[in-house]
Amino acid sequence: RTFSIQYVVADPETRKCAIIDPVLDFDERSGATATKNADAILDFVREQGFEVEWILDTHPHADHLSAARYLKEKTGAPTAIGSRVTEVQELWKGIYNWPDFPADGSQWDRLFAQGDTFAVGSIPAKVLFSP
Repeated sequence: RTFSIQYVVADPETRKCAIIDPVLDFDERSGATATKNADAILDFVREQGFEVEWILDTHPHADHLSAARYLKEKTGAPTAIGSRVTEVQELWKGIYNWPDFPADGSQWDRLFAQGDTFAVGSIPAKVLFSP
């Protein structure tokens, strides 16, 4: 359990949605990952008749693994995060002694910069950096 919060933000008019901060389950004892939480989100999205337009991570999560890649495989929706993720990746690259890790944000489809705009259906959104 991570006690992390995951969100689905949906436009009731277009039925488009964004999944925000999806959790990939991790068992510390075995080191195994699972998709129980991510599958529950997918079930909710299907039950509501939503179409996933975005899979968003608000920041690099030190307290849990992200299920963004898994959800992209299941939905085809693009993944995105703030562009300053690369600063954190550089830091973690050194901490975890992972010299070959690509600290360029390429794990996501889009890197948002401060002030960028996008939409979830017809709902406008603006990116704000929060340290």
